Amino acid sequence: MSNTIDYFNLYHCLYIVFSLGLLVSLYFILRNKRKRVSEIVLFCILLSSFILHFLKLASGYYQERMPWALITITPENLCAVSTLVFPWFYLSKKEILKDYMFYMGIMSGLGATCYPIDAVGLAAFEFEAVRFFYCHCVIWAVPLLMVLLKLHTLDYKRIVKVPFIVYLIMCVILVNEVILTGAGFIKPDYLYRNDVRNASFIFGPEPKVGILGSIFTALTPKLFTTVPVGENAGSVFYWPIVWILIPSYVCFCLFALLLALPFEYKSIFHDIAEIIRRIRYFRRR
Repeated sequence: MSNTIDYFNLYHCLYIVFSLGLLVSLYFILRNKRKRVSEIVLFCILLSSFILHFLKLASGYYQERMPWALITITPENLCAVSTLVFPWFYLSKKEILKDYMFYMGIMSGLGATCYPIDAVGLAAFEFEAVRFFYCHCVIWAVPLLMVLLKLHTLDYKRIVKVPFIVYLIMCVILVNEVILTGAGFIKPDYLYRNDVRNASFIFGPEPKVGILGSIFTALTPKLFTTVPVGENAGSVFYWPIVWILIPSYVCFCLFALLLALPFEYKSIFHDIAEIIRRIRYFRRR
């Protein structure tokens, strides 16, 4: 058997089990600790991932790829941005930022842990493989622990605001791509392509996502997936970020509501019951 990571082979499953084990262990260790202790522990974990994001450049894996390895410490995708901003969002008093940590952390971090595109082919226990799974585990496990340990309280009514944080971060990723292209780190013809450096779907759906890309495209007005004027009018072109505003808003809110349900089901059912009561009241009138 090959000792490299592949989708759901032995080594990939071991990392998934490790991630779940870390989550469960931290929960039982911290659940009876003082709130301040839990806050410090979770912040230190976030900070360790933040520091590792830069220290990784000292490893042989990245030294062999210099200077292009410098790209990897920039906000090049949603998970990279999460690693960079989560420690500071965690310290913030803004509930919406911690909501973003919870929803996007689980969606992107857990997604990358279960579908580790960048780790496939790596030796099972080489530095980069361990770093990849550790950092992505931190992205989803710490925000989940933050809610499980009642360090942050969700409110499903705030979900409708969170996608705007996502859009802002996507703008940061887009600007980063433009800067890296201008600096010569990325080939100019890679910009705007949806099949290269497009993990965040800024330039359209990646071909390999299959039906998900078709669903997103179906929810997007045709204007935002074609060239509107000029010599190439009518040809396929996904307007960066703009094309995904509607489908991502719909999908994000639906998934976020499912994630919030175990914590907010009482409030949700109470509000649904209240709406039904009011409808019946007005019908009787």
